[in-house]
Amino acid sequence: MTLESLIDRELMKELKNYKKCLRLMRIIERDEEVYGLLEQANKVMVVRMGFNDHGRVHSKIVALNALKIYSILEKKKIFGNIILEEIGNAEDVRMALLLGAYVHDIGNSVSRDDHEILGVILARSIITRMLRRADPDADIAKIARIRAIIIEEILCHLGKYRSTCLESKIVATADGTDMTKGRARIPYKLAKPDIHKFSALAIEKVSICEGKKKPVRIVVEMNDTTGIFQVEEQLLQKIRDVGFRDYVEIVAKVKGRKEIEY
Repeated sequence: MTLESLIDRELMKELKNYKKCLRLMRIIERDEEVYGLLEQANKVMVVRMGFNDHGRVHSKIVALNALKIYSILEKKKIFGNIILEEIGNAEDVRMALLLGAYVHDIGNSVSRDDHEILGVILARSIITRMLRRADPDADIAKIARIRAIIIEEILCHLGKYRSTCLESKIVATADGTDMTKGRARIPYKLAKPDIHKFSALAIEKVSICEGKKKPVRIVVEMNDTTGIFQVEEQLLQKIRDVGFRDYVEIVAKVKGRKEIEY
């Protein structure tokens, strides 16, 4: 079974109790515009620039991990702004996380530079179209407000712009968790023999579970201490940048060494 198939199976488990989310997932998967933009993003990043994958598999990993993080927070009575601001319900939060995570990197189809802003421009009409199809009973005002949340997710996923809603903080954090076996999201050329390459190759597994001291616990398993660079310079830095530090504890596990907690 391929990595993408495994991710698809896990996504279905996360969404199985939410009919609109399942409908939205089918819509996203069959959408030629989103498919084309993610393919082009990969061409720009991998072929032109020599960076690693920024395509559909990455989108699905981020979506899955965002949903996992929110499910844990929800159990601990920590709710998204869509609920707190009376925009929608728990399913609407998941729809926003799913769609925002899936399209957060489409701006790379144009340029790596300021791709968050480019992504917002490209995604606006896509978000509206998909939300209307997935939730035909929603009024224009509700769709506009959920769209604003999703746009914040895209704009703030690198931590460059201030994140003010829980949903955007979650997507940014989930983006940082995709670091396994060379899939790290720090822009660098994998062919370059430096700390970026070696640290990325050291990451064996990233797990998300309930925390001990904080609501969410992210465990990063690695085969070499060089992987610490990925944890500190990518994941931890991103969590700090978006203001999600109070919600997440990070544990780095290196074979044969004592765990490092952040």
